[in-house]
This record gives sequence, C-alpha cells and structure tokens, in this order.
Amino acid sequence: MVSAREVIDLLSQPELLENFGEELPLIDHLVQTSEVLWHDSGDCELAVAGLLHDLGWWTGSNESQHASEGSRLVRELGFSERVGQLIGLHVTAKRYLVRTDPRYWGRLSKESRATLVEQGGQLALDEVKRFEASPFFDDAVRLRLADDMAKDPHRVRGDIEKFYPIIAEALERAH
Repeated sequence: MVSAREVIDLLSQPELLENFGEELPLIDHLVQTSEVLWHDSGDCELAVAGLLHDLGWWTGSNESQHASEGSRLVRELGFSERVGQLIGLHVTAKRYLVRTDPRYWGRLSKESRATLVEQGGQLALDEVKRFEASPFFDDAVRLRLADDMAKDPHRVRGDIEKFYPIIAEALERAH
C-alpha cells in the first residue's frame, strides 16, 4: 500500500501537466472531477475515484483500455475495491448514458464523442441491464457526470495538497 504522500507525488508528475485530448492538462481534469464529487457528496472514496479515474492515460493505455488499466493501477496502490470498480466503470457509464439519455450526447465534449467509438459505442440492451444491476451503478454514473463537467480550461487549479486528507482517509478505509 502506498501513502497519501506518495499519491500526491504521483499526481505531481510533469506528464500530468500535458493535455490528454481535451483542452486542459490531465491533472486539471482530475482535480476538477474530484472537486465536483467531493463538493456534492463528501464521500472520500468517490472523490478519490474522480481524482484518479484517468490515470490509465498516464500509463500509456489506449482509449479502450484506460479505464481497466486505471482500475488495476489503483488497486495495486492499495485503494479499495469500490474505488477500483468506479474507475473501471466510468467508460461503461458513458456508454450507458448515451444509450439511455437522449440529451446526454449533446453534453459530451467533442473529444469524448470521438472516443466513444473506440470505447465500444452505446451499450447494448443486455449490457444496460447488467450495468444497472451493479452495486456500483449509481456512483459510477455520478463519476461519469462529474467527469463530463470537469473540462474547464480556464479554471485555475488549486493546490493538490488539499487532497491529502481525502486520499489518506480513502486509503485507511481500504484496510
């Protein structure tokens, strides 16, 4: 298991300052996602899932594998099954919302629309039922919606250190 300090150090890597297809650095997107989730829920594991959900990009994964790679990575770091599942399901939640919400497509960024094909397109009806039955369904959708909202290139990134206690609590809950 890593420490909260090691996670902060990981999030401080220069590679996370690069754009990842959207119009802002990856770290800004991760921070914005986490801030939305923390503000709305006060749930440390959900907020940490938001903070780490796209780390699969950082490891060099492609579009169709970044969620599963990120899920694997956070489990190796010592986060809970819930955090790993939420990260692993954030693309499935996008595919679900495209299938079930006619307005959702219009809310996706240009980049997110383009990557949907590589991610498998909208869910098939049998996949919808399986996803809805998941114990992580509601929070995976919450993560996805926060992910979509967290792409403001003009928002100033706060100090990453503010996430230290949230990360520490999530790691503590995992053990």
